[in-house]
Amino acid sequence: MDLYSVYKSAQMGNKKSVLMLYQKFQPKIKKCSRKLNYETAETDIVIRFLEFIKHTDFESLKSKCDGAVVNYTNKFFDNTYINLLNSRSHSMQFIYLNDENSFIKNIPYYDDQSNLETDYFLYLTELQRKIIAYRYIYGYSIQEIAQKLNISRQAVNKTKNRGIKIIKSIYDNQLH
Repeated sequence: MDLYSVYKSAQMGNKKSVLMLYQKFQPKIKKCSRKLNYETAETDIVIRFLEFIKHTDFESLKSKCDGAVVNYTNKFFDNTYINLLNSRSHSMQFIYLNDENSFIKNIPYYDDQSNLETDYFLYLTELQRKIIAYRYIYGYSIQEIAQKLNISRQAVNKTKNRGIKIIKSIYDNQLH
């Protein structure tokens, strides 16, 4: 079965065809996710790939041969990689930690271009601030944070979740 037909079958809801496409392009998915270097990159790419399969009009391709379909799909992955890379880099904020994993004094926790009205970090413990900064600002995985701070992954997750819960409750209270 040619690739064009597999795509058309997948668009009609054939799960085997979707699985075939996933397996065919899995090396490209893995490569893009490794280059993005964040924990959920592969999931983000797979979700976008499933949307690509569902919503792309393959009828508009000039050539329906496997080579043209593969090139078109590879272009999708290249564009997805660039879009995910750009979306992650625009959301970066700066929090400064020294080599001893302590916050550096006299430097703001976020840059001047941030639109944060309240410093939510004031409500967190030192450990919660470190873990949230490492996870969401520096992009470290839970495992990397655990190694860096010499604590278990479970402790990292519990502390992170408590910190996020505190920030969320403060934010919700300010809205009301």
